[in-house]
Amino acid sequence: MNETSARNAARAAWILALGLVVSSVILGGSFYRARHATATVQVVGMASQPFEADQVKWSLSIGRTVPVSRLSAGYVQIRSDVESLLAGLGAAGIPRESVVLQPVTTNPMYGSDGIREYQVNQTLYLISEDLDAVEALALDPSGLLAAGLLLQNSRLEYFYSGLAGVKRSLLARATEDARMRAEEIASATDEGIEGIASARAGVFQITEPFSTEVASYGIYDTSSREKEIRVTVHAVFVID
Repeated sequence: MNETSARNAARAAWILALGLVVSSVILGGSFYRARHATATVQVVGMASQPFEADQVKWSLSIGRTVPVSRLSAGYVQIRSDVESLLAGLGAAGIPRESVVLQPVTTNPMYGSDGIREYQVNQTLYLISEDLDAVEALALDPSGLLAAGLLLQNSRLEYFYSGLAGVKRSLLARATEDARMRAEEIASATDEGIEGIASARAGVFQITEPFSTEVASYGIYDTSSREKEIRVTVHAVFVID
């Protein structure tokens, strides 16, 4: 082997040795990090709050039954009934502009020889912040209905205009509850909580008071004036 070949062989051996050292350092560091993975604790925080609706929606449907030969007169009569109903609502403090009218519908009523008569129907709804007044009218609508007028359907639904703010406040409280739970778990092993790694909010459950009903897609119960809202937060905290 000549002198040049010897130098090349020595250089190659030196590079190989250096590579082995660097690889050992890298692998050693990776092994160290693997053995010292970040310790975490997973918890679920929860918060709930009762609240009262401040808006009510009253949906109702009125109708009259008329003979086949008087269908046109039935349309005229139902319009008159609606005007009378609107006047009664106005006298009770419900303004006309808060009432929404739906198109008039007609249902045939059959007898043994075909269509015997028609039922002319008018559906409407109103939204009001005067819950007491609307409830009183819905529970006893007799003063609003003209003679011969049928109340076919009547339903009250309750809503809260400040719900967005309640949801934000509840999420903060549920997250704080999750942190307290994580701190209690960590303190049992003489550790502390460094910070939050991730968090995921569950769906809101809005139910009547003292309800245990839950749904994976969430609940928004509108049937009760008094309500309760609940939410959970799934959080992962880093342990010191």
